[in-house]
Amino acid sequence: MSRIAAALFVTGLIVVPPALGSYQVYLLSLTLVWSLLALSMGLLLGYVGQLNFGQAAFVAIAAYVSSLLRIDLGLSFWLAAPVALVVVMVVAAFIGVITLRLRGPFFVLVTLAFGEIVRIVISNWQDVTRGPIGLRGIAPPEGFLGIDFGNKLAFYYLALAVTLVCTLALARVVRSRTGRLLVALREDELLAAFVGIGVMRQKMVGLCISALVAGLGGVLIGPLLTVISPGQFSIFTSVDMVVMVIVGGVGTLAGPLIGAVFLTYVPEVVRFANEYRPVMMGFLLIMVTMFLPGGLMGLMRRLTHAGSGAALARKAAARAG
Repeated sequence: MSRIAAALFVTGLIVVPPALGSYQVYLLSLTLVWSLLALSMGLLLGYVGQLNFGQAAFVAIAAYVSSLLRIDLGLSFWLAAPVALVVVMVVAAFIGVITLRLRGPFFVLVTLAFGEIVRIVISNWQDVTRGPIGLRGIAPPEGFLGIDFGNKLAFYYLALAVTLVCTLALARVVRSRTGRLLVALREDELLAAFVGIGVMRQKMVGLCISALVAGLGGVLIGPLLTVISPGQFSIFTSVDMVVMVIVGGVGTLAGPLIGAVFLTYVPEVVRFANEYRPVMMGFLLIMVTMFLPGGLMGLMRRLTHAGSGAALARKAAARAG
């Protein structure tokens, strides 16, 4: 049943957008980019068991490297994006060597420092990054196979394709031996090391995959917003990713996607009360955290099980009658 629901949902994402207005298509594209960022955090938090408050740094590195290669060196998006992703993976491996031996609050503090260092470097390296002003006028991806990605709808389908491929790839990863090893580390790292699991190696794999997914969001965010600046990649961006994972449901892939939709569209719904928007968002998040410990995904599962139980009860009563 879940596969049928997922297929219907994806079909809706493909069929409905052409009937929507330009702003709604933009919101959908923004939701897809946030979905990639939430997926990256969801893998790290839900399967590796690590809370990375420097995750926004990977997004920033990918966004700036890809945009600078295009603006300063004239590379196309299709060449700049892979280079940016390689840089992100190299940085992630380097940071992993330093941080992954740390546990608990020590890992959190070091990754927080890493994120702030990246943001400060971007802010102050004005000759390259343009400093606090940021990069402006970032062009959409160049046309490919006759498709004009300057069209918002075409860019939306590009973001949708990237998100679907990432989701399917991550689903294969978490169901593979690698995924099972990551979950074993999350549950009991000492026991996992005792039975012969390479703790550092598996953590490094998880961190690098997570950084790669975050980097994919980074290379898309520049062409979508057409402007990037250091303030967009602060600790609050990493916190938003964490909140999306918690609201949607930790330890699932669908949860971060649901959380991204929730935290993109709920603020739009309460735009009429702009002054009270942060308060209302905070209240909603507190309610979800207090009363839905499994997130929105957990609520959907309970409702599904309740519906299945009620249907079985009706069938049993009909047979008895």
